[in-house]
Amino acid sequence: MKQIELLKILIEEKAVVKLLKTIGDKEYPTRKLLKKLGAYGYGHKLLLKAERKGLVERKIVKNRIQNRLTPDGKKIIKLAKDIGV
Repeated sequence: MKQIELLKILIEEKAVVKLLKTIGDKEYPTRKLLKKLGAYGYGHKLLLKAERKGLVERKIVKNRIQNRLTPDGKKIIKLAKDIGV
């Protein structure tokens, strides 16, 4: 993904950035992640949005969907830390 697209997501999608920061370098099952966020319905929509944009990778492991960041998701977190968001 281009740097400009990442900056656009960083500016326009603050809730997605919070979701990405919550995931960090770990891998979370969906239920545990949504509980940690404290938003089940809205949080799940954000998670699916982040997957569509290529920021989160979701895979099924033993009847659970595991969520982890893609390299583009990690770039957004790095940009957010550099800017101070």
